[in-house]
Amino acid sequence: MIRKMNKILIAIGSNHEAEKHLDEVRVLLQDSFSDIVFSPSMQTKDINMEGPDYLNMVAVFHTILSYQQVNSLLKKLQSMCGNSEEARSRHEVAMDLDILAFNNRLYHLNDWQRPYIKELVNTILGDSDKP
Repeated sequence: MIRKMNKILIAIGSNHEAEKHLDEVRVLLQDSFSDIVFSPSMQTKDINMEGPDYLNMVAVFHTILSYQQVNSLLKKLQSMCGNSEEARSRHEVAMDLDILAFNNRLYHLNDWQRPYIKELVNTILGDSDKP
């Protein structure tokens, strides 16, 4: 049986020991998805203005995994990087991983309106390859 390769675009962000956690999640994601491509990182203010600045990036990769399987893996990787509800209650986000697009279906629609997301996506997909 031939399985379809799904194209996934994710948002990656951290505001707690951000450089360390971005480096850590890059390795974890590369171990999971061999063709993954990362954007440069960009520092942004906390959108709620309640916590420290974030380091954000986006990544694109292909996989035979389903949306649910990818989402479950991303949540596991968040935990491996030290993300917890307790820390989030203190506005400390060790790692946040969100699926922005799965094939041509968009998720986290509010994120797509943020200028930094548009800019980061453009750095790895350009204008012609966007979902």
